[in-house]
Amino acid sequence: MPSSSDDAMTNSNWTTLLMDLVERIGGLLISDDASDFVRLRAVCHPWRSSTVETKSRADFFYPRNWIMLSNPKSSPSDVCFFNTSTHKSFSFDLTPYLDTYSLFRALDYLFLLKHKITQDFALLNPFMKSITPLPSKIESNRANAPKRLEDMFEQIIHLEGVFVTSSFTIVLQFGQEDFLRTKLGDQSWMYGGFNVWIDGNVLFCKDRLLFVTSDDRGLVQINLANEIPIKPQVEIVISSNELPYGPSMEERCYLVDCDGEIILVTFNRRHHQWESFETYKLDLNEKTYVRLPNLGNRSIFIGHDRTFSVSCDNLSSVPANFIYLCELRRYETACYNLKTNRVKCLFGEPFLNSFPLLEKLIKCCARPCWKLASEDDE
Repeated sequence: MPSSSDDAMTNSNWTTLLMDLVERIGGLLISDDASDFVRLRAVCHPWRSSTVETKSRADFFYPRNWIMLSNPKSSPSDVCFFNTSTHKSFSFDLTPYLDTYSLFRALDYLFLLKHKITQDFALLNPFMKSITPLPSKIESNRANAPKRLEDMFEQIIHLEGVFVTSSFTIVLQFGQEDFLRTKLGDQSWMYGGFNVWIDGNVLFCKDRLLFVTSDDRGLVQINLANEIPIKPQVEIVISSNELPYGPSMEERCYLVDCDGEIILVTFNRRHHQWESFETYKLDLNEKTYVRLPNLGNRSIFIGHDRTFSVSCDNLSSVPANFIYLCELRRYETACYNLKTNRVKCLFGEPFLNSFPLLEKLIKCCARPCWKLASEDDE
């Protein structure tokens, strides 16, 4: 027979839960998984009311660890998102928005839309189900700089990243060194570059852009928390002569966020083969690093413009302690086993057909920006 405590739980009126407690729970959920926070708010009106302040946090606008697994151009009614830490999935129907907007780009967890009549751009967050208009005007002291956001896309088609800081500054990264910044609600963008040539990828972490330069500056960071129009400064974290890496045509290095820890991955390509893989854990505060012999329960995926790590706990289709090179620099896809120190080419490998999630992760990493409106998919 059910106990009296079971009856009490069944008959409890959860809408009367203390609002302070609901807000605390919401704060914990939004920091870990935006989709759970959405479900919390869907329970009842009192819970939605008590989490209004939490909903305004940047965590909600910039949910962590979510990637877009499917191409929205081929399946707009069922766009699949995957959480690389919790393994939860989230399906989003994009079609209601396509009467008013065309889908211009899709990156990670955001859709870049273009209004069919006004031609204005906007960001759609599928977790919030809300649209954020983007300014059109660009301000810059540079000669011949683009004047409108549309001009930027026409001149530099490749949009590599969209970042949102804790102070709600939106940053668009075009190519290697062109950046636009605006504050939510502002009427224009600030355009600028940092006069650096990036060797590898750009990693956004805790309001900072991290990357390794191809000159003698080495590992640098750019703090995006500064108020506009103050230009962010390039700060050297570890100089190139102190890094376990020497920039060259053969040697590669990439930065990866492994559940909050920043990992530096280095390797070579010689005689048409990948070799000499090394992994290091960075301490940005102490400006040091230590060699990391294995990745524990995680695996790393590296593409030309993008990296991410996946927790392999209870995920049999993605083995742990591997580094996957995803169509890197127009070469084949390969994987490196940190346990055996062996590299295997995966191009055309039939075993990928038995692991559809692994195949999707590789494809997703190789194509960080789904090309939609102005270019055919590669």
